[in-house]
Amino acid sequence: MKQEQTGTQLPSKFGKYLLVDRIATGGMAEIFKAKSYGVSGFEKTIVIKRVLPNYSDDRDFIDMLIDEAKICAGLQHANIVQIFDLGRLQGRYYIAMEYVHGVDLAAVLSRLRKARRRLPLELCCFIMIEALAGLDHAHRAVSSEGEPLNIVHRDFNPSNILLSYQGEVKVADFGIARAARRTSKTMAGGLKGKMGYLSPEQVADLPLDGRSDIFTAGITLWEMLTCRRLYSGKTELDVLLKIRDAKVPDPRKWAPELDADMLGIVMRALRKRPEDRYGSAREFRETLDDYLFDRGVKVSPGHLEGYLKKLFADRLEEDRQRVKTGRVASTQAQPPKYWVRGTGQRPRGPLELQELSDLLAGGGLDATAEVLREGESWRPVREIPELAVHLSRLPSAEESDPQAVATYQGLIAEVSFPKLFYRLAIAKEDGRLVLARTGVKKEIYFRQGMPEFVKSNQKQEMLGEYLVERGVITAEQRDQAVSAMKGFSGRLGDTLIQLGILQPHEMFEHLQSQVREKLLEVFSWNSGTYRFFSGQYYQGEVMPLKVGSYALIAEGVRRYTSLEMLRARYRPHMDRTMERVHNPYLNLNQLRLTSREQRVVDSIEEQRTLRRLLALGGSDRQEFTQSVYQVVFLLEELEMINFGG
Repeated sequence: MKQEQTGTQLPSKFGKYLLVDRIATGGMAEIFKAKSYGVSGFEKTIVIKRVLPNYSDDRDFIDMLIDEAKICAGLQHANIVQIFDLGRLQGRYYIAMEYVHGVDLAAVLSRLRKARRRLPLELCCFIMIEALAGLDHAHRAVSSEGEPLNIVHRDFNPSNILLSYQGEVKVADFGIARAARRTSKTMAGGLKGKMGYLSPEQVADLPLDGRSDIFTAGITLWEMLTCRRLYSGKTELDVLLKIRDAKVPDPRKWAPELDADMLGIVMRALRKRPEDRYGSAREFRETLDDYLFDRGVKVSPGHLEGYLKKLFADRLEEDRQRVKTGRVASTQAQPPKYWVRGTGQRPRGPLELQELSDLLAGGGLDATAEVLREGESWRPVREIPELAVHLSRLPSAEESDPQAVATYQGLIAEVSFPKLFYRLAIAKEDGRLVLARTGVKKEIYFRQGMPEFVKSNQKQEMLGEYLVERGVITAEQRDQAVSAMKGFSGRLGDTLIQLGILQPHEMFEHLQSQVREKLLEVFSWNSGTYRFFSGQYYQGEVMPLKVGSYALIAEGVRRYTSLEMLRARYRPHMDRTMERVHNPYLNLNQLRLTSREQRVVDSIEEQRTLRRLLALGGSDRQEFTQSVYQVVFLLEELEMINFGG
């Protein structure tokens, strides 16, 4: 890979990050695959978008970059690329964002064109459904005061639709998105967006709303169906005139198998007047969802995953070989330096991470110390993840205050876990939830209403057993690591890394998954007791769960709530009227419902009763029935529906 364009030799340290590989270089910024440091050698793969030196003083561009970070930071959705950090280092602004291991839709279509193939219809629909979910979330985003932000992406095209090799679909690059209250204003008359993916109103420099993105989504769907460019020409003016007039050829010329319904869907999105298109991304999404449902077609991330892994098998093999042969550098090569100061003490440093860890572990520093990590500012040691783990050796909340009185307590049989978790979430509670039943005890630590760590006395939920059960390591490897633990800080995860059995990034993902599974398992409990102690924090290492409290509740219901129990619960209510209730604490997007579950929600208003709702099941009647019961239960527990007379 050439690196002369910016003079950056890779791998290269960039503040607290290590730039590993260059993904792309554009006219104003360069994009790197990078690594961030974590506790005990953990690494996280991210993307760094860094402004090129000659644009570091371009105020308009810098304002646009900052706006991108601000806009995206407030958009927490599974179908939108997440922003982690915005900073300025070595005179250059950068954004740290989520890394999606996969390809963009443009690469998929390019490869298919060369092979003279087209993307299967059901995958065209699935990709667009998922992308529209992210777009809809952005369009309907509100400020902290509840005011609509009126975000318009303005550059929705195949290059900004990322497809992971696990079948995820994510919308990226809100760099030129306009929000009604954004800090920097796009200059009047400035045509923003990729040529060939503009709306007629963008070309005419008219006011824009979310329906502009509907048009460019229509362009993208047309191109997925035909595997051809919709708007191209000898000159840019030719392209702009075609878009201005919304001239759209019949896609059946290249995809003759398309039926009249699909033709109508794509052509409606591409109508010239905004008022003639879909009124929202949600309406467009639901129309595609209904199209698949009416034909009994079920598409999941697994289908996309299998297709991409076959289409890009050569790239995946190259990635594996690059890692195997060491062409991707270890993130341990240039770890950051640290300075530390205790209360009333002069700063000490620079220190290596291990030196600082030894000081903490040996009692040379306490929790009141402040740390300066290279390229950053002074922060309490608790806020440095790779150091905070050593504070777990301090007395636990229970040890420090054995006479602590539970804030809430009761019998599990008398309260559902969705309701309990929901109450803690809306109250943004900090504390420890202790769950106990015969022979089993779990402790769930909450911060701002979000579960962040789980302790369990169940052997099968211990890390070693968990990894063996899932085939990650063998029982022999587990036993080898257990016998060697004393030489590696006494932690199994560290030992597995030091012995070369697992890579740091693999260990991070498995620890994260283990905590999530231990948490979700409690949704299967129907007996025992619960006690909640406010203000008791977990002082050790925390694995981020990558999902909000409400989505965890939905997943727990989906996975562990039995159909038999729900049938019994709602048997007396089959003909009672259901009414949607506005809940000011959450919206449906936070639940991350599946397409089928969303269809259930959308049908409640029309069908009114549970009996009529259940009668809607089609070819997937069994799965639909289960979804109906689970969604009704979830919405009732989260105070989003009521049963009337």
